[in-house]
Amino acid sequence: MSENQPILALDNVSKIFGRANQPIYAARSVSFGLHAGRTLALVGESGSGKTTAARLIMREYHPDEGRLLFRGEPLGKASAKAIKAYRASVQMVFQDPFSSLNPAHTIRYHLERPLRLHQRQLGRAERRAAAEALLERVKLDPKLIMGKFPHELSGGQRQRISIARALAVNPQVIVADEPTSMLDVSVRLGILNLLNDMKKQDNLALLYITHDIATARFVAEDIMVMYAGQIVEWGAMDSVLDNPQHPYTRLLLAAVPDPDRRFDAAQPGELEQIETIRRQAALPQKDIQQVGENHFIRPIPDMVIG
Repeated sequence: MSENQPILALDNVSKIFGRANQPIYAARSVSFGLHAGRTLALVGESGSGKTTAARLIMREYHPDEGRLLFRGEPLGKASAKAIKAYRASVQMVFQDPFSSLNPAHTIRYHLERPLRLHQRQLGRAERRAAAEALLERVKLDPKLIMGKFPHELSGGQRQRISIARALAVNPQVIVADEPTSMLDVSVRLGILNLLNDMKKQDNLALLYITHDIATARFVAEDIMVMYAGQIVEWGAMDSVLDNPQHPYTRLLLAAVPDPDRRFDAAQPGELEQIETIRRQAALPQKDIQQVGENHFIRPIPDMVIG
């Protein structure tokens, strides 16, 4: 694998549901790569296709079109051994820290189980030591946490456990699907800092999926804006957010709460314009236009750039 080649990539991937004569594209011709030591933020509203992309990466879904590549090799016809290595290398942190942990088992069990599965050479004492080290990495006290059950922990503590569990198998890629959306505002920054730290320390490739543009800017170097299953604008974080060129990206940024603007302060015709942009952005967009250094869009019909 060359230095600039992504660890993991979606190559023109589509996922289709529905009947053959009425296909529903949950993802349409999606392409992106995840690089070591960098975070890519995938942003968009609910139903835009973000989680579908995550499920394609985690092989919960198989592409109907296109390819999933790991270290430059397609996974479509990979051997069982290669698939097992992929599952160890690509780990996920889920949105809901309350349902992603089994309430019947202790935190020690949750951390030692992936070690049993993927590091069989470790003895009992070594597994325990490794589990304690994982808790320390996510800034939790092993003496206080190891014997507890998930219901005895706060939401922020549970999400830290989820991150520790993902790190247990020494992954190369982490997929974090809305990891702070169900947490109190007061604990979100700690989780975001933890994601940033582990990316730098382990040189991980991180896919950060969110509808929250503020947190995306905090953790990611690159951003992709998704709507109706399509990537409509992408590039360097500052370039895209400081100079958005696609109307849908502008809509997302306009939706960020503004303390100086009343909720009922929509201008005449603004809602109709929003619906028009949504309808146009949902149409298949094939052309790609570069609008700046490392900044691209898929323009919609009659779109004016600038």
